[in-house]
Amino acid sequence: MLSDRELDALEHAASSIPLSSFEFVADDYVLALFDTVLDYQNQAAAIQKAEEHYREQHDREIRTLDDLEAVLDRFPEDREGNDELAQYLWGNHHWRRAQELRGLVRYFRERNVTTLRRLRTWATKSQQEDFVGHIKGLGPAVYRSLAMRMGVDTVKPDVHVLRFVSAAIGRNATQAEAVEGLTEAAARLGLPARDLDWSVLGYQKSLARPR
Repeated sequence: MLSDRELDALEHAASSIPLSSFEFVADDYVLALFDTVLDYQNQAAAIQKAEEHYREQHDREIRTLDDLEAVLDRFPEDREGNDELAQYLWGNHHWRRAQELRGLVRYFRERNVTTLRRLRTWATKSQQEDFVGHIKGLGPAVYRSLAMRMGVDTVKPDVHVLRFVSAAIGRNATQAEAVEGLTEAAARLGLPARDLDWSVLGYQKSLARPR
């Protein structure tokens, strides 16, 4: 838990960066699942290329969870099979992401989260503990990123947020501290938490650009 001094420092840091709004809400169930496993620790260009491949090659074939499961069943669930699956779905060799997709599909099938409407309801009512630990490779940042895409006002403790919060408070912040602290800072500033999260992402990326 952050101290009052640390929260004040984080609020000051958050008030000093350019602000922008996170207005995206997912409108496609299959793409929401793809985004969940493709988005973390991946370049935007790679994600876009993967999704363009899907749209161009398989948009009509894979529209529902049933459709997606039928495709998954066609490929062996081992490294070679997952590599072939990734090539088929996304035109790349991200076999680990394909394996994580299998786990995500099983997770939502077991919970009858089979449509976009049900996915939005799940995101609104679920807790981080309901997700983390159930799918190998998908942790808190992935859960909260998915929730944000479903319209939930939260913060994802990815590397950008962790670096920002840690720099502001002068020590390494845990994921829980980053979420709690940035959410509190957003409330103090009268901002949606997801907008502040998005602003931090833009700010941290700007620091990495060549001057």
